[in-house]
Amino acid sequence: MGLYLAYDSAQQPPAAAPAGMKKKLLIAIRPEDVALSRNIVGDEFDFQFCHTFREACDAVDETVGLVVCGVHFDSGKVFDFLRHVRENPDTAHLPFFILLGAGSRYSPAIVTGIKAAAKLLKVTGFTDLTRFADKIGKDAAFDALRKGIRDALAEQEKRPAARPSSR
Repeated sequence: MGLYLAYDSAQQPPAAAPAGMKKKLLIAIRPEDVALSRNIVGDEFDFQFCHTFREACDAVDETVGLVVCGVHFDSGKVFDFLRHVRENPDTAHLPFFILLGAGSRYSPAIVTGIKAAAKLLKVTGFTDLTRFADKIGKDAAFDALRKGIRDALAEQEKRPAARPSSR
């Protein structure tokens, strides 16, 4: 359980933002999770919220540097969205984090199943926020999530620019 935000560069090499362009986070969540998400990301990052699968698919473009998706996004379409991002050559490089939000209490077996499916689809990281916050405290958990985001974005900046979009 818990957080694994370390990026596996051998799995999906990220691409850098064009010079002078700050990459944004695409946060695909339920509308009721917006307040918690704002608390986690704070003022440090540019971000865009998406609440439907179609909206999220349409929003993934060259301005996005990282995707965060809630397990309950659009009635459970988290894996559909992850598959969409990974199957598109223009977006397959993006770090993609799945978050099981605060207040979600599932059995360890269900969480293990979610993690296994996510790993098969090449997720960058998965966090069970409730268990993680229980373990180290809410503020420390939020700090760790922000650090993971910073690290993944910084890793992208080290990479050569992505090829132009074929869309």
